[in-house]
Amino acid sequence: MDRRKFLISTGGVAVAAAASTAGAEAAAWISSPGPVPEGAIVLRLAMPWKDRPQGPAESARRLAQRFQAMTGGRYHLQIAASAGDADLLHASPHDIAHHHPAFSYFAGLPGSAGLAASDFAHWLTVGGGQMLWDDLAADYGWKPLLAGHLGDAPPLWSRAPITRLSDIAGAPLAVAGLGADAARALGAEVQPLGPDAAIRALGDGTVHAAETGGLLTSLGLGVARVAKHATGHGLTGRGTALGLHVRLDVWDRIAPEDQAILAAAAEQEFHASVAEDRAHERLARQTLETAFGVTFAAWPADIAGALDRVAEATVAHVAGYDTRSARIDQSYMAFRSAVSGSAAPRRHSVAGAIS
Repeated sequence: MDRRKFLISTGGVAVAAAASTAGAEAAAWISSPGPVPEGAIVLRLAMPWKDRPQGPAESARRLAQRFQAMTGGRYHLQIAASAGDADLLHASPHDIAHHHPAFSYFAGLPGSAGLAASDFAHWLTVGGGQMLWDDLAADYGWKPLLAGHLGDAPPLWSRAPITRLSDIAGAPLAVAGLGADAARALGAEVQPLGPDAAIRALGDGTVHAAETGGLLTSLGLGVARVAKHATGHGLTGRGTALGLHVRLDVWDRIAPEDQAILAAAAEQEFHASVAEDRAHERLARQTLETAFGVTFAAWPADIAGALDRVAEATVAHVAGYDTRSARIDQSYMAFRSAVSGSAAPRRHSVAGAIS
């Protein structure tokens, strides 16, 4: 079941039926990777989320199927058990930001610092962002390709209403990337959990709130079954980009024409995920409200005012990490200024920055 059918079938009484069949569908989805064509080159693909027929895993599967079709079956992608066993990783660059904090520029910045998905893609294509990303990722053995997006303005999901800053201060939250640093600056206790683990933690009360992606992604992941309050427009304000990270030794073994095909397949999946999110945003919200009883609310005034301040400070800290971070920040902020008309922030010199 793709997300279009999922949205349609989750209206009214069909919600119960969809919920009851989700386990069976997931089992069929996982156990049917398709036969390997004779002579095909097998590549192993890892991802940090559960392999299911809705949500980010669907995007990864579509990309894999598109690449296989575009190469006439010369390549076959299989799901790897872990990233350590994989040739390719389909994940947010936030997931590898422990190597270098500047990877977060290629995933999504907190507050109002982020770029809309289309503008982010334009920065990579014509603003020099892809060259900077290639340079950074090469040091850690990856060739990165933009390959998807989790949706614009992801709300903060919670079991209880968030009506003031004190509701966040001291509370355990599950947020990824620099949004987590912004949440800490707001006084939250952040737990580094992936989307599926964050939803389980919401369900058992281990965390009080979590950011899981835009409305369509969150609907597909099932967060509305455990949390009925969706607040704000995201600690990661414009959402999170997904990358296809190809091991450099694998990338170098792929023929140039097939490298171009893989890049084209990833680009097509990015545009498809953005278009799908935009086209179904209103229906996703309606489904969440009417079928799941979700209540949406804007950020309380004190959180809205504090978030942009701490987000700017968080990004400035990363920009000052080293000279490479400073170059990426300068390029990103100059492009953001060009497309938004806002002034680029002034940064202190990175002389003496951490190396």
